[in-house]
Amino acid sequence: MGCQRPLAPAAPTTAATGALPAALVWRGPDFTLSTAAGQPFMLSSLRGWYVLLDFWAIGCVPCAAETPNLRKLYGQFHSRGLEIVRVSLDEDPARWHEAVAADTLGWLHVSDGRGLRGAAARAYRVRTLPFSVLLSPEGQVLATDLYGRVMGQKISGYIPLD
Repeated sequence: MGCQRPLAPAAPTTAATGALPAALVWRGPDFTLSTAAGQPFMLSSLRGWYVLLDFWAIGCVPCAAETPNLRKLYGQFHSRGLEIVRVSLDEDPARWHEAVAADTLGWLHVSDGRGLRGAAARAYRVRTLPFSVLLSPEGQVLATDLYGRVMGQKISGYIPLD
């Protein structure tokens, strides 16, 4: 699995914004993965929320570099309708459980322990990490490959900060 910012997005996006052209907006596939507590989590259970899927792995330096940005966005937008789902592509469940236990935030952590071979990674065409997908409350893919300031700008276009 590549652990770097992608050189090319998985789907064509509008330059510098991560937005998909209207003709390419598609419904994000549903998936069911396990939470760190071993409970099944269905992505479709979050219909009605904007959802930021964050595909990551332990030891991925660019993934770790995005964590402070995710913390900030979660603090700004969670109460306004954004949920973050961190999808681990780690294949070592013990290491993943340790990392989740160390994370003190309330966002969702899920994994199937299959890395890039997992259903969610394949469904969203993840090729390198980190990889993000912004979903509408109806489950449509609004943007992919958002990072840093651009991610916050894109989200605030859908969920105004007033």
